[in-house]
Amino acid sequence: MNITLLIGLVLGFGGVVAGYLLDEGVLAALLKPSAACIVFGGTFGIMLMGNPISRLKKVPAAIKLVIKGQKQNFAELIDIIMDVSVVARRDGLLALETEAGKYENPILKKGLAYIADGISPERLRQNLYAESDAQLADYEEGAKVFEGMGGAAPTCGVLGTVMGMVSILRSMSGSDMDSLGGKIATAFIATMYGVGSANLLWLPIASTIKALAEEQENYNRILIEGLLSIQAGEYPSRIKEYLIAMCGPENSKGIDTESKGGEGGK
Repeated sequence: MNITLLIGLVLGFGGVVAGYLLDEGVLAALLKPSAACIVFGGTFGIMLMGNPISRLKKVPAAIKLVIKGQKQNFAELIDIIMDVSVVARRDGLLALETEAGKYENPILKKGLAYIADGISPERLRQNLYAESDAQLADYEEGAKVFEGMGGAAPTCGVLGTVMGMVSILRSMSGSDMDSLGGKIATAFIATMYGVGSANLLWLPIASTIKALAEEQENYNRILIEGLLSIQAGEYPSRIKEYLIAMCGPENSKGIDTESKGGEGGK
């Protein structure tokens, strides 16, 4: 579960509502079904009209990425690469076909199978980076959907407010002027829904998808370079040093810098 996302949503919406109540606002006044229909119905309608089905199909995977919010485990990745490299040096590259069945990561599985099949280094690089690019493109498409919703929501909010003002102005003749201020305030609830949902929900979700996709891209890059090093027959200790350097100081925290013993640790 993405704890930071949950905390952010609570702090964002909670802070806005708390500030409103501290300013002597009435909580019940914020609940206006007609404004919600205009803003959220309009936003989702624009989303459907503005995106092809092929892009909308990428949204579930992007949402899953956001909900999980799992930080990539670079230490575990390097341990896996080290284990595979030791097997490759001890039993040969053909043994990696059996190793491929032990892992669920599609890039790792395909990479090991490619190496066991004797694919050229250049073709291996092209195939694995193409696999990674396709995965990241799905996330990017999902982020675009939420960015579009973030742009549409405020517009729908303004539309809802204008519609509310039109209704108020039509009924001004002979109406109770004491209640006019309350009606006008209610009309602006739609604008609040639009601006609030855009900046507290849709745009942050899009930003989260992009941030997690960038981390996934770095993870895939380290994985692919590790597989290329294994194919090139490099010593496991040298591979580990290279991958730790690629991780950077932040992601390499907690990684055991000691090489494994035995033949593979030379």
